[in-house]
Amino acid sequence: MIYIYGGGGRAKLIKELLIRNDFKLSNILLIDDFKKKYKNSSFLIKNFNYKKDRLFIGISDPNLQKKKYLLFKSKLKIRDNDPLIDPSAILKSNTKIGKNVIILENASIGPEVCIEDNVFIGSKVIINHDCIIKKFTTIGHGSNLAGNVKISEYCSIGISSVFKQNVILEKQVIIGCGSTVIKNCKKNSIYFGNPAKKKN
Repeated sequence: MIYIYGGGGRAKLIKELLIRNDFKLSNILLIDDFKKKYKNSSFLIKNFNYKKDRLFIGISDPNLQKKKYLLFKSKLKIRDNDPLIDPSAILKSNTKIGKNVIILENASIGPEVCIEDNVFIGSKVIINHDCIIKKFTTIGHGSNLAGNVKISEYCSIGISSVFKQNVILEKQVIIGCGSTVIKNCKKNSIYFGNPAKKKN
């Protein structure tokens, strides 16, 4: 059985990606503690078999995602998943992709890119050469990263954001949808606009 923890949009996207990668719908089960139409964590903990079952964390918030990942890692002894990549995505030479990475349809990952564990790459994302994406980060649909962009841990990049080359994002940065990032971004901050400016 393949379990997806979460009942929101992220979990549904992972479910669709599994189906596009020829996993049977009957073997996929959503788990959510906040939606009655899905099974909950108690069901998961009782029924999960670490030797044969797989678990994906379908949560968008990076801090909550990490919390649940560590919880299930200790309680269920979950194994890390190989990257789950849509068949239409393009991966160029010398790309390094970590465990539990999700890459949706029509994404293009340039050469010499490093994507660490537990990263989510939305549909039609372009990540150009020599970029580094650190763990538990989300790159929203349609975003475009020029070369040598470095995005640190626990960042959330809004859809259709654009990044100038050589930009660095520190930890826990949120970039608003449709923003153009032309300067480095400080940790624990929110930026949005064209060009993107710090909100807090």
